[in-house]
Amino acid sequence: MSDRILFYGASQGRGVVAAIDGGNHIGDVTVIPAGSFAKDWTEIAGLSGDRILFYSATRGGGVVCAIDDGNNIADVTPIPNGSMATDWTQITAVSGDRILFYGKTQGRGVVCSIDDDNHIADVTVIPPGSFAKDWTEVSALRPQESHLRVGRAAEEHHA
Repeated sequence: MSDRILFYGASQGRGVVAAIDGGNHIGDVTVIPAGSFAKDWTEIAGLSGDRILFYSATRGGGVVCAIDDGNNIADVTPIPNGSMATDWTQITAVSGDRILFYGKTQGRGVVCSIDDDNHIADVTVIPPGSFAKDWTEVSALRPQESHLRVGRAAEEHHA
C-alpha cells in the first residue's frame, strides 16, 4: 500500500510527486521541473483516479489533470479564466469527487462535483454568512479503515 503526494512550489512553478509506503518511507520520487506549472495556483485539491484540481484566485480559473502511473501529468482539462469566483480561500475535496469551495471574506461557499470528463457539475451555492469568516484551514475527514471493516462485516452479517 502506498499513497502518492504532490508537492508544489509556486515561486518556480515546479513540483515533486512522491509515494509514501505502508512503513512511512518516501520513495518513487519524480521531479517536475521549474516552469512546468503555473506560478499562481492558490489552492490544489486531490480527486479520485489520481486527478488534481488546481485553482488560481488571481485568474478565477483552473485546471483538472491526472498524474499517471509513471508520475507524469496527463489528461489536462482547463477551466477557463473568469469561470470561477476569485475569492475562494480554501478548496477541499470530499467524497464522491465533490469539492467544497470556502470564501473567507463573505463566509460563503459552493459544493460541486468534478465528473469523469473533468467538468464541473452539480453546483450548490452556500450563501454569504453561512460559514464563520475566520477559518484558516478546511480539511475533509476520512473514515478509519477499521471502522470500514467493522461496518462492512456488520452489513454482511445482517444481509
